[in-house]
Amino acid sequence: MDTEKNTATETDVKDAAASGGKDPAAAAGGAGKETKREPEAKTYDQAYIDQLLADQKAATDAAVAEALKVAKMDEDSKASYEQEKAAKELADREAKIAARERKADALDILAKNDVPSEFVDILVGDTTEKTKANVAAFKGKFDAAVQAQVEKRLAGTTPKGSSGAGTVSEEEAMAAEIDKYL
Repeated sequence: MDTEKNTATETDVKDAAASGGKDPAAAAGGAGKETKREPEAKTYDQAYIDQLLADQKAATDAAVAEALKVAKMDEDSKASYEQEKAAKELADREAKIAARERKADALDILAKNDVPSEFVDILVGDTTEKTKANVAAFKGKFDAAVQAQVEKRLAGTTPKGSSGAGTVSEEEAMAAEIDKYL
């Protein structure tokens, strides 16, 4: 039972429902020709399914405990509890909105400073000033690291060749080529 696997695709279920249980290829209107590529079936092992069920049971138990707690309260307690709960939800929403605004501001700051936007989650601060300071510090170190890598890759030996004193003119080179063939 530990190694059982359940497979299903969302399109199989939708196609079967749309065709009333008929063959999915026939329901698509094709005469045996499939023009769209079927996605691979998702495979879930028993441990994953057990974890999903456990999470769902924990959420249900928490909701039941919450409902029982509220049911035991008197009217004044219920009202204050609901107010506290609403205030907490409002504070959470405001914090999420503020975080999104700080992230958007950080993206603007990164763009102005020519820093890749992939670093936004690392550089965003609690305030705009903190974000600007983070970006400034990062930009200095980032630019120095990029410059060091560029210099490292460009560093090399000078090609060996003539030093310029024994250069052959074009006419002499042509004459040497002609002499080879004669």
